[in-house]
Amino acid sequence: MTVQDSTTGVRPLSGLKVLDLSQILAGPYCTRLLADAGAEVTKIEPPTGDPSRNLPAMIGENHSGYFLWLNAGKRSVVADLRSQEGRNLILALAAEADVLVENMRPGSLNDKGLGYEQLRLVNPGLVMCSISAFGGTGAFAGRAGQGIVAEGWAGVIDMNGYPGQTPLPLGVALADVSAGIHAYGAILTALYRRDHVDGIGEYIDISLFDASLPFHETAIEEVEFGDAEPTRNGSEHRAVVPYGVYEAPDAPLVIAAGTERLWKRLDEVLGERLGPADVDLSTNELRLRHRQIVKDRIEKWAGLQGSRDRALEQLTRAGIPCGPVVAVKDVARGELATSRGTFATIPDAVLGQVSVLGTPYKTTNSLIGPTGPAPALGEHTEQVVAAVLDRGSRRE
Repeated sequence: MTVQDSTTGVRPLSGLKVLDLSQILAGPYCTRLLADAGAEVTKIEPPTGDPSRNLPAMIGENHSGYFLWLNAGKRSVVADLRSQEGRNLILALAAEADVLVENMRPGSLNDKGLGYEQLRLVNPGLVMCSISAFGGTGAFAGRAGQGIVAEGWAGVIDMNGYPGQTPLPLGVALADVSAGIHAYGAILTALYRRDHVDGIGEYIDISLFDASLPFHETAIEEVEFGDAEPTRNGSEHRAVVPYGVYEAPDAPLVIAAGTERLWKRLDEVLGERLGPADVDLSTNELRLRHRQIVKDRIEKWAGLQGSRDRALEQLTRAGIPCGPVVAVKDVARGELATSRGTFATIPDAVLGQVSVLGTPYKTTNSLIGPTGPAPALGEHTEQVVAAVLDRGSRRE
């Protein structure tokens, strides 16, 4: 998909005004989703810019592919919130905004006269969303933290790695992206209430800690409803077998055959070459008990196929969910991403055009996706300040 596709279709959030005071990832990802759906997102940056302007991959000075991905289609306004002039600008913009997103230290905006209780006086319909590591309430309110720290507190890191070994960080920004997605959903929920129920704005408190917990799937419930002590289980799912990464002669493959119906199919495929297993594996409970036997049978069978791809062909033919472990460097130009239109092309001042991740959902009747390039630092400051001053003079 390209930005030029915007000549057709309707962007469902057109006319929505969003003030983005967030940096790096969780908040900017939320507002990128809002911008992709047509919202006018004004990104407020300090004079030094969002730190993500200097994160890999660097295209040039203060020009980062990371920043381009997260901020496509937004406007950039520089405002120093340490100054009265900067705070006055935010107050004026918030008075006319529908949504404000921020991920500063909890309480920081209150100290500057820009907290929700202060902003709602000038804009009762404002939907304000704050994102932080531990939230604005509770024992850790105000404590500094980042995604990996929240993932540690949420038990997510404890579930990654091998039993008896040091747990491993995930290698992906689960907490931040999850918080951004939850913020997006919460904001749209609050807007629906405001516009269709009672006209009242909302304050939303999102924590990276809370946003990490749903990824535990069954583990949290097993603890809450029993005496389980879930922990990491290497390359396989801890509660469903077979469901994990297995070795073929030349490369690993992924198999997800945890239901009894899928196991029956896989068991038949394995049995054709290996004969029947020495133990009963007919239920998940039995397969959990004999996890190593299941793993050994799968990997022995895969070895007899001669290659990962030949093993995947047979598994796919049998209707068993499976796939390769694709290297990150091969994802963007792989068959799946290209056939889905997963990446979008946007203009860029340095390279002419660049490819960034598109919106991770498809629609039939709405136009969704980047509306333009990521802004240069302060690119729209003069324009926005002039508009604010003009509106102020007309009111006088």
